[in-house]
Amino acid sequence: MNVLCLFQKFDFTSATIYLDLVFALKDRGHNVMISACSSEKGEYSLEISDGVECACVPVPDQFKAGKIKKGLVQITLGRKLLSGVKRYFWDRKVDIIIYPTPPVTLSGILKPLKEHYKARTYLMLKDIFPQNAVDLGMMREGGIAYRLFKGMERKLYRQSDIIGCMSPANISYIKEHEPEIDPSVLELFPNTVRILPEGEEKGFEKEGDKGRSYVNLFFGGNLGKPQAVDFLLKGIGELESYPGARFTFIGSGTEEGKIRDYIERNKPSNLQLLKELPRREYEEVLKDADIGLVSLSSRFTIPNFPSRILSYMQMSKPIFAVTDRNTDMGKMITEEARCGYWCPSDDPREFAETVKRIAEERESLPGMGRRGREYLISHFNVESSVDILERAVNRKGAV
Repeated sequence: MNVLCLFQKFDFTSATIYLDLVFALKDRGHNVMISACSSEKGEYSLEISDGVECACVPVPDQFKAGKIKKGLVQITLGRKLLSGVKRYFWDRKVDIIIYPTPPVTLSGILKPLKEHYKARTYLMLKDIFPQNAVDLGMMREGGIAYRLFKGMERKLYRQSDIIGCMSPANISYIKEHEPEIDPSVLELFPNTVRILPEGEEKGFEKEGDKGRSYVNLFFGGNLGKPQAVDFLLKGIGELESYPGARFTFIGSGTEEGKIRDYIERNKPSNLQLLKELPRREYEEVLKDADIGLVSLSSRFTIPNFPSRILSYMQMSKPIFAVTDRNTDMGKMITEEARCGYWCPSDDPREFAETVKRIAEERESLPGMGRRGREYLISHFNVESSVDILERAVNRKGAV
């Protein structure tokens, strides 16, 4: 099949779930074309890697911008991506158009693309916006911006032939809050990754320094408002006099400065923040960790399922999920995969007590890590995503 991907950000050098997906499609024999925005390129260009074509569309940087500029850039993304398609792929055959949220601002271009290509449209629902912005206090429900983006969101749903949701809780949320959507268009489409071959996976169970007397909890990734940095610092503060646990953070984002200020003021012995590292160096630091940490704000009413947990499972690391009470990620980790721990992100003392429990049960962590990798192979293999998209193209019904 011929697949057209619309991404607000993509490149061939960053390890992401989308990079894994496009090359899994290519390896299955499908033709993959991508239109993606880039703030690093000042003009249109076509990049080709191992047969996958990517139209790079220049846009202003939105990820380090204020709310107003970011909103304006978001509104123009659809038109920009359409221009990339028209410039490089307009005369091609396309069977399916796939696109994730964010953004929701592609709704205006799906109808002309669908009519031109006579293709099926598939939404990979990774973010429920603008509700997530409301949850974090970044947007007022009912305000002008909210109404604008909510309209775009609902139009996006209407223009999508199939909506793939990250988890069962995601499907339930959409059914409850968007009752006008035909339930038959909703299906499970979890985050997935390319499973590393056995040779590359060797050594991932490294437990760090056997002689040390503490557990090393590792956090890697974005440090923004969704990650509840304020809460994490309170929880870590509760453990300042506890010698059995230390925390290593690698990442950047809007909340990174809070961690640096905390370290500067308090000189904690149990916390270090490292600058972003190249992938191989990052993985070396992760190998030395005992358990991977994932955090989500307690304010979320939407069930998120961050892809960060997949990198921990890939490397046979158990997971400590600190999240809101709406996501089903905690249940998956503690009951289904049995690969880690969970606590709510609204109780610093419970966070501290869970960390102490992890330290006391340190001998069980490698086994949890192995179960996590086994669960990853069974449930989050990128090959299953390709299967789902192939079925979507062949689904009965008018395109």
